[in-house]
Amino acid sequence: MSARRIAVVGGGIGGLSAAIALRRAGAAVTVHERAPALRAAQSGHGLVLWHNAVLALRQLGLDAGKAGYELHTHHFRNRRDRTLATWPMADMAPVYDAPVYSVSRPDLHQLLAEEVGGDLVLGSRCTGFSAGGDGVTLRFDDGRQERADLLVGADGLRSSVRAGLIPHEPPPRYAGFTAFQGVIKLPGSGVPPHTFLSTWGEGRWFVCYRLGGEHVYWDGVLSDHITAPLGTRITGLLAEQFAGWPDPVPALIAATPEADLTPVPIYDRPPAARWSHGPVTLLGDAAHPMTFNLGQGAGQAIEDAVVLGQVMGERDLPTALARYEARRVARTARIARRSRANGALTRWRNLLACAARDAFMRLTFDRLVFRKTYDLTMAVDFAERNTP
Repeated sequence: MSARRIAVVGGGIGGLSAAIALRRAGAAVTVHERAPALRAAQSGHGLVLWHNAVLALRQLGLDAGKAGYELHTHHFRNRRDRTLATWPMADMAPVYDAPVYSVSRPDLHQLLAEEVGGDLVLGSRCTGFSAGGDGVTLRFDDGRQERADLLVGADGLRSSVRAGLIPHEPPPRYAGFTAFQGVIKLPGSGVPPHTFLSTWGEGRWFVCYRLGGEHVYWDGVLSDHITAPLGTRITGLLAEQFAGWPDPVPALIAATPEADLTPVPIYDRPPAARWSHGPVTLLGDAAHPMTFNLGQGAGQAIEDAVVLGQVMGERDLPTALARYEARRVARTARIARRSRANGALTRWRNLLACAARDAFMRLTFDRLVFRKTYDLTMAVDFAERNTP
């Protein structure tokens, strides 16, 4: 059998991971990314690669430690600086044979792009496709066309490939909160080393962690119930909403220039039962966009890529895609639903409700919720299966 020609639309973390996995499976892969250049590695936002994401990257032959800073503890507290829970991530590293890393998103992107190399085509915007039984034809905004045996849509939340598969689907749904994200170089930031620090308030949530060196990523999340007068500057809004919060929250906000803050409204979609039609399938946020409340968006996209590469051993493409969906749809749907439910807790504003939430966290997060979250998100099985 000759090598499959596979076109990946979207050169983000999921799309690049897919290219690596598919190429390792023997396919000839081209990744089409509409952006004209990669973002600079020293800018951008942070993310956490949990144990499962580190294992998935390892399946692709990549060492997450080259781009990451190891996290040992996830510490939960409320805005009055009372500890709610402490998760021992370092203790779980031997269990899963992988640590947890924080990483600059552009650094991870660069690591993947270097592995993909010349198979990544920048400034290549796909505007549509036509699928037939023997393959798919991609169309681009400069008039080019490309023929492939398989099209993988890895083009994010508002995927054009998904829109071609499901033309009348409702738009993504707003999760009810906006994240204001920043990365700064701040010596003596006060962020504890090797710690994911999560602080909970009423309709507000703040997370921060180091990215290695003196760089810190932080994320101030505000419920849509919180409003501000027209013309209010972001820094002023955040300084007001997080005033009096425990260190290092006010200091991180004060040290970040307005131009370096990025407001990100958070959206997702209800889980879909199918991702594929004919010689076209979806991956990552194009398939299962989820809120960031479990930190699994990137990890699940990389897992998708690993599994998609594994099923390419099937001679029959429909059988391969059926196996891909059988191994991925239910898992990602469970994680997306749990992530959205967790996000709803951050929107609560009533003082009594938040006090009850904090009490629930103190009683259950160190044991019950910790175990259930790890069972849900970390226990990924990358063994190949022969039945869909």
